Amino acid sequence: MQRDRSSTGEVLGRADAPSWNDRYLLFLVCVLAGYALMGKGFAYLGAPPLFVGEIALLLGVFVFLRTGLLLACLTTLPSLLLATMMAWTLLRTVPFVSSQGINALRDSVIIMYGAFAFIVIALLLEDARRLDALLQYYGRFLRFFVPVVPFLFGLCQYTGEGFLPTLPGTEVPILLLGAGEVPVHLAGAAVFALAGFYRPSMLWIASLLTAVLMASALNRGGMLAFVIPVLAAMILCGKARLLFRLLIVGSVAFGVAYAVERAVTQEPAAASRERQLRPSQLVENAASILGHSDPKLEGSRRWRLEWWDIIMKDTLYGGPHFWRGRGYGLNLAVEDGYGGERQASPLRSPHNAHMTLLARTGVPGLALWIVFLVSWLGTLGAAFVDARRRREPAWAGLFLFIACYASACVINATFDVALEGPMQGVWFWCLIGFGIGSVMIFRFQHRQPIAQGSGP
Repeated sequence: MQRDRSSTGEVLGRADAPSWNDRYLLFLVCVLAGYALMGKGFAYLGAPPLFVGEIALLLGVFVFLRTGLLLACLTTLPSLLLATMMAWTLLRTVPFVSSQGINALRDSVIIMYGAFAFIVIALLLEDARRLDALLQYYGRFLRFFVPVVPFLFGLCQYTGEGFLPTLPGTEVPILLLGAGEVPVHLAGAAVFALAGFYRPSMLWIASLLTAVLMASALNRGGMLAFVIPVLAAMILCGKARLLFRLLIVGSVAFGVAYAVERAVTQEPAAASRERQLRPSQLVENAASILGHSDPKLEGSRRWRLEWWDIIMKDTLYGGPHFWRGRGYGLNLAVEDGYGGERQASPLRSPHNAHMTLLARTGVPGLALWIVFLVSWLGTLGAAFVDARRRREPAWAGLFLFIACYASACVINATFDVALEGPMQGVWFWCLIGFGIGSVMIFRFQHRQPIAQGSGP
């Protein structure tokens, strides 16, 4: 694997025209870029029930079958666990299709989008040079995405209703980025740079930090989704000194800004019903995570915890849905008799992917999910350690980047509706497949054991 190549054509190493599978890979990259740049507005492109995500999935299944690599894709423990999890999800979906219709299929995508993982694995195994192509595509995407995302996010969150045009036939704005989605992508961008795959400019860094602060003021889960993976990456990359300096400088700058706000602002942030972009709002968000929430944030925190408690009593603590859950298609808020003021338009998800899986697939489904995540992270972690021992920083950086990016998705999904939709779900499962495929390529290219005494 090389960090820098001059063109995608050199990466693919072909003199002839790209294959259909290469074209699909480029199409999938464009779909992922659309989700990151436009959010929900991009997800609604198409005509029900075939939106852009479903079109990409159907074409991807065709490409997957063309590769003929089904058995090869199932030769790792994470792949086998994912296939088992998808089979269990299918068993808990099919019985409800007749009564719930499209809702059953729509709810099941939280796991069934896992097909994207197998598609990516097959594409990488068919031609390992696509791994470098994906890194190049992503690097080019970051040059554009990070500088513009503060403006795009600001248009979504800080302009009045009706400012942005809506998609024809819907009430969805053409641009709608979630406050939890943006920090996830920014975490991936930051780790990509920390791993040495991208050399950022000062404008790029300033844009990234600006967007992180904007999103963190509105979403606590998004704040954690950025902070935790980036801190872990800095430590694992041996940049602890840089981290210490940044913490000192950042703390001083934030303290000054907070003091100035308290001195010039009469009304505290807690007095406002809406979350605002100011230092005190970030302090309140951090405090609410630790359980010390002001009234403005406590309501949002309380209804989540109360609903999660209902789900656990119904399943985990020996409830009637311990083994099979409620299945896919039923509205969980209605079935649980929960929602309060939200009952007029109840949510379909309890704002926690783990609780969603527990409620819909029971304890076996949740157990499969947890074991799968542990096995996938363990596989990436073992490959990371092996690459470090072999003194291959590019491979180690790749595994760290993928693991941190996918972990950011999981952290955000713990506090928000994320993996249940295509904007984050398709990204997550493509990262899962990218990780498995990369590890398989690494192991194939490094079948020889490390020579004795060659370690650090």
